[in-house]
Amino acid sequence: MSDRACVRGCTTRGVHFATCADYGKEVGATCQGCAPEPARDGALICDRCFRRIRRHLDNAPDLVGRLRSLSDPMAAAVYDRVRVSGGGTEAPAPTPPDLIDASDDVMRTLRSWAVYVDPRSGILGGMPAGAGALAAYDYARHCANVILGDFDRLANRRDEILQLGDAVLTRHPADAEGIRSFWSIVDTVSRYRLERPDAAVLVDAQDDEDREVVVGGIEEWRDRLITRAEAEREQYAASGATLRRWVAKELIVPRAVTYGPMGKVTWFRESELLALRAEMDARVGRPRKARP
Repeated sequence: MSDRACVRGCTTRGVHFATCADYGKEVGATCQGCAPEPARDGALICDRCFRRIRRHLDNAPDLVGRLRSLSDPMAAAVYDRVRVSGGGTEAPAPTPPDLIDASDDVMRTLRSWAVYVDPRSGILGGMPAGAGALAAYDYARHCANVILGDFDRLANRRDEILQLGDAVLTRHPADAEGIRSFWSIVDTVSRYRLERPDAAVLVDAQDDEDREVVVGGIEEWRDRLITRAEAEREQYAASGATLRRWVAKELIVPRAVTYGPMGKVTWFRESELLALRAEMDARVGRPRKARP
């Protein structure tokens, strides 16, 4: 156990200084805890901050891809919605300024920290203009991997971890006109979520106020949308013919179709593909291959 306290000022829930009015109280305490949280061994932040920053950085590429999809004015052919045909065409709605600002700030955070960690990482040229959701995801994933690869060192350097923690975890409330000075990753996740913005979620403030859990306790972070090309890989349908057969029999339903720089892209829910593949393997008594 480290004898240092978390430099981000975290306190230990239910533990109080001797000078605190709630010190020694078993019931009726109004203070949530004022004693500092010990820093993680080999780091200047506590275990909770360490895990949260790493997790948000790891999920940031999915967030960037989602923001790019939302900002594409042509990306909205969702299969769950009832379609109504009509004779006229409707101009796409303008992209909300908040969405653009959030996307730019998250991508700027990832890129600037990746360049700081490794100027030779091959990302100095920046993401191509007009990049679609998949290209944005790939670029953001490369940046996040560079940062995470050096995260242990960053966590033991005061200035670096304070600045990185601010860019990832600190909330920046909007002013009276609804403008934020900066969108941290937590600000953006809280506003736009990672996937399924219509899903009912619970926020567990007792453990981690930023951990989103779908009602029923199913973690939503990893249930991503994947393209048709990805869905045809070995761990899912294993072939294009099999995927087409599943879709024709309505065993699997595409969740969205987007139109953008990549052309027409069909998206499937990863968890649904994995569940269907497991069901099909069980029917024929085939051992399930480990997911790479």
